[in-house]
Amino acid sequence: MTLGSTRSLRDLVARLLPGEDDTVDLAEAAFDGNRTLDANTLLALGLERQPFPEQTAPEALFVDHAVEMQVNTLADQLRSGEMVPLLKGEAGSGKTSLLIQLMTRHARDYHFFVVRGEASLTAQRTIIDMLRVLVRPVPEDLSECFRELARQLRSVVADDCPAVLVIDDADALGDDELNHLLAAHDSLKAALGGRFRILLAASSRFELRIANLQSRQIDAGRIVATAVRPMQRARVGPYMLQRLEAAGLDGESPLDGEDLDRIAEAGEGLPRVLEAAAASLLNQRFGD
Repeated sequence: MTLGSTRSLRDLVARLLPGEDDTVDLAEAAFDGNRTLDANTLLALGLERQPFPEQTAPEALFVDHAVEMQVNTLADQLRSGEMVPLLKGEAGSGKTSLLIQLMTRHARDYHFFVVRGEASLTAQRTIIDMLRVLVRPVPEDLSECFRELARQLRSVVADDCPAVLVIDDADALGDDELNHLLAAHDSLKAALGGRFRILLAASSRFELRIANLQSRQIDAGRIVATAVRPMQRARVGPYMLQRLEAAGLDGESPLDGEDLDRIAEAGEGLPRVLEAAAASLLNQRFGD
């Protein structure tokens, strides 16, 4: 018996057993956050690796028309340099995946520097870390660090490709440190003849803090927010199939329309939550 027929038979049996799948509260499982398939599920589906890993290689990320449009929108915003782009979305909405696709596709158009927002992140550390990417050792004096960063960046952007500081999870930073970073952005933008950009990614609530932030562009109202598009029901099937195929699935999806309806309802448009719902359903059906 082939693996495909084994999977189909087991799936059929699971569906015929009264109440088997109904024992899964997908909404509860989804927000519990476990996206790992157990060993038996992987074996039954013929998967070589986890389909919903914490980190996905850029070439394995899901792409459809909605993703293409959002990546192009961010690229256009960076290209003009007139506005501060803000990519907003809740945790698990796919902000980081969009940023990775943006940086991968436009690696020849921009010089990207990426930091992840956290409570301990400071403007001083960001400046030092950016400089360490370009030259070592770095000066001990912070003022000299900043001057040296400006000098190094002038050489970097001599190819007419702007430098971009990407701050993911920017809402994790306090207002003071964000204002220090925005002040550094303003200074570098002036020093590099406009060939420096900043891109912020944060939750939707971050917009409420904009009034507390200070920079030349923000003071002039030049900030543009782009919301991550929720994963609507029509996109859930292709998304799940792509993730499973990237993990080694050979054949039809083990998830039918009814399964996808349940997953979509539980996931509320958030890819990370959708993955947890799918993992729970698959483990219930094919696991221990």
